[in-house]
Amino acid sequence: MNEIILNSKYNSAENDFFPMFSDNEMERRHVNVQKEMKERELDIIIVHGALGLGNSPGQVNLQYLTRFAALMETFLIVPAKGNATMFIALDYHIPNAMDISYVKDIRSGDCLTNMIKYIKNHGLEQCKVGLVGPGAVSYRYFTLFTEQREILSRNLPNVKFENATPWFNNLMLIKSSEEFELLKRAGALLDLAQEEVIQMTRPGITHSELRRILSMVIARHGASSPFGHASSFSMKDPAGFYPDCYPTRKQVNIGDILMSEFTLGFGNYSGKLWGTWFLGDPTPEYKKLFEVAALVHDNLVKNLKSGMKGSEIDSFVNPIYEAGFEQVPSFLISGWSIMNHFPFVGTSPDSHYASTARQFDNFEFRPGHTITLHIWVRIPNTLKGLWVGSSGGFTETGYYNFNRYPVSELRVVPI
Repeated sequence: MNEIILNSKYNSAENDFFPMFSDNEMERRHVNVQKEMKERELDIIIVHGALGLGNSPGQVNLQYLTRFAALMETFLIVPAKGNATMFIALDYHIPNAMDISYVKDIRSGDCLTNMIKYIKNHGLEQCKVGLVGPGAVSYRYFTLFTEQREILSRNLPNVKFENATPWFNNLMLIKSSEEFELLKRAGALLDLAQEEVIQMTRPGITHSELRRILSMVIARHGASSPFGHASSFSMKDPAGFYPDCYPTRKQVNIGDILMSEFTLGFGNYSGKLWGTWFLGDPTPEYKKLFEVAALVHDNLVKNLKSGMKGSEIDSFVNPIYEAGFEQVPSFLISGWSIMNHFPFVGTSPDSHYASTARQFDNFEFRPGHTITLHIWVRIPNTLKGLWVGSSGGFTETGYYNFNRYPVSELRVVPI
């Protein structure tokens, strides 16, 4: 397929897949990236768009600079000075891309070949190139597939490549006012979805039907969800304490505990809610589990503030152990919004996640950081456990919870 270049003027088109941040917001991001490139003496960066998370369009890092991602792989070259160029495979996808993308220099065909041509045509055959990975698993710092890297190295033997993913991801941690407002909208819609699922809970409804309710909320409001799952377990003899990622047609029964992990929002800007509710009165041990998890959640919401360090979060797990329960291996706080990102903090000392949390002991929460709170508890040596959790962000005055759904309120569906 021959390379096609289109630079005609298109109007930005609202859509149900990618948030249409303003040109000022997009320009801010490019300026920040190019400033960092200058400090690191990078001539260009190549941003790789691939890999999703569940139903997400993925390509998180590329979308951050483009507002768009192709159905297949997408690549972006950002020079130290000047405008970026996007490479997609199919020429007939260009008109749609032009409607949505902030980057208007879009070239179709063999993406790797076209990027190599770009570098050679711009006299950059001995330049320094930063590689930025897809971002869906950003904390692993993956960049390109092995074969892609080999092709670039073979055709550009004098180019020096380095992994630019860590610093690129760090630039994304502090959310702008536009991003923050979008996450507020996502939280409000997530509240609605969670409430609808609880209102529809009844004996005989299947896990698949519960998940379908979430899908209907998504469809009605032009939103999206990378994943969302819900399951029920017998309180008398539970099979576990984690809802199935892929819902089945198992039925909900009287005497069940229900758990959900719902994500919902716009593009890769999603809220997250971790819900627990009951069909019939909870047993005393489940009631106590819920009360302790809710207490830890509310303590976090009340006491989090900008300037706190990651090491200060560990003490919030204390009520769990004082009650004779344990934290399921997890983190009280994880970074969130455009897929999982830093930090990961808040563990018990004996958790096998504690070593990861220690890496963020000196991480300082600042206004604009967005996170999810996840309090997951169980009775030791049993399958009896549950969670509560919500999402929010740090502001100049404290912590702002994106959710108004009462996640820490004991919800019992009447029989």
